[in-house]
Amino acid sequence: MKLSIECLPCLLNQAVRLAKTHLDTEEEQRSLVKRIMLELAAIEDNASAPYVAQKIQRAIKDALQNPDPYREEKCFYNREMLKLEREFSELIKLAVDPLETALKLAAAGNIIDFGPSYDLSREKVLKILHETLKKDFQAETFDSLKSDLKAARKILYIGDNAGEIVFDKMFIGSIKEKYSGLEVDFATRGEAVLNDVTEEDAYFVGMDAYARVINNGTDIPGTVLEHCSNSFQKVFNEADVIIAKGQGNFESLYGIGRDNLYYIFLCKCNLFMERCGAKQNDIMLMRE
Repeated sequence: MKLSIECLPCLLNQAVRLAKTHLDTEEEQRSLVKRIMLELAAIEDNASAPYVAQKIQRAIKDALQNPDPYREEKCFYNREMLKLEREFSELIKLAVDPLETALKLAAAGNIIDFGPSYDLSREKVLKILHETLKKDFQAETFDSLKSDLKAARKILYIGDNAGEIVFDKMFIGSIKEKYSGLEVDFATRGEAVLNDVTEEDAYFVGMDAYARVINNGTDIPGTVLEHCSNSFQKVFNEADVIIAKGQGNFESLYGIGRDNLYYIFLCKCNLFMERCGAKQNDIMLMRE
């Protein structure tokens, strides 16, 4: 999906926020922001937002001499969401439709996003989790997903953010409980970028007990297939069902024409609310 001009102020604001947080002097901050502006000016017209974000994040990490500026926050939300695992696992077990409830929680976890305009706290995450359980998503698409899962042998689940991954794990657990015999691969980013999930995060929350953990071989906060590793592309092409979490994966994959590809995310920004005809934090369950 081509980068919208509306994304540019958000991307620049993210750079300003990081510069002010991590750099001591205004001169250093100004230098970094100018560098980001040059990156934005040089982007190709057909580039997606995740691809542009990669360029910006690389410049930020280089300027800060820090390969993972969000590491502390990622660890915090991984730990905090693990504390909630027992409570929400019990809620899934007691639900009329455990798979539907698990999907809603996985979608709700998508609020844990340190992208361009985040304003996040543990309390806000909990509020969104409980609010999302009361919301609905497109029943026809859910029926299609269930039908495809029933017929599938191999599933690829493409993760999005740290913290959120705890609810992805619960959803994958619910899928495997309902549809036995499935092989599940859980894909992370190849390197740290923003608060996107890495293999380290996946192992930390115990994802390996539910799926084989792999990575896509790139530090783009999305899934731009031509930049992903050959090994990831092989898993992608061989999967019977692909579930892609988050706006970044949607922006970088939507339109590739794979009818076995499903997207799950929360509609978080004005651009997506307009595109999807949705309200803020509505559940998006879409099929390619």
